[in-house]
Amino acid sequence: MTNERYILVDICWTLFYSNTTYDFLHIRGNRLNSLLFKLFGCDIVRSRAIRRFRQLPEEEQAARAERFYTDYLVPRKIEPVWQMIQGKPVVLVSHTMDIIAKTVARHIGAKAYHSLPDKQEVLTLYNDYDIITDNLTDIELIRHAKSATVITYNNRERWQKILPRDINVTFIDATERRY
Repeated sequence: MTNERYILVDICWTLFYSNTTYDFLHIRGNRLNSLLFKLFGCDIVRSRAIRRFRQLPEEEQAARAERFYTDYLVPRKIEPVWQMIQGKPVVLVSHTMDIIAKTVARHIGAKAYHSLPDKQEVLTLYNDYDIITDNLTDIELIRHAKSATVITYNNRERWQKILPRDINVTFIDATERRY
């Protein structure tokens, strides 16, 4: 990439009040699936829904992703984040379906997107960046960021305990609850 300073931005629960994959595929978790995920790290319900979706023709997939963005995601924007990224070079880094990341990236004019990202790969691609996220799993990216903005969902104290003291962190307390 270039020497330009990017803003790495998560999509789910950071740009939008949504778990985009679950909302797009109309998935609701269940206890058995949650237990299997905890034991084996595999989300069977999500995997099956994605497999069924991928059987659709590509044009239908794209049309559904477009409708999902305009009809479902746009009304769920987290406005303070959108204000922060306006006119800035954005790179989306999110554990979502590729078609969703691609659609969001196109609409916001992102420089690039990484769905299901390998954090180490992202760190090799971008060495001068800020980050906006809500994910505790992004702590490695936060450690290397010039500054971080963390969206909190009643978990600010937990974040404050695990964040490096030397990183410039701003918190945005979410005004809506996760489901």
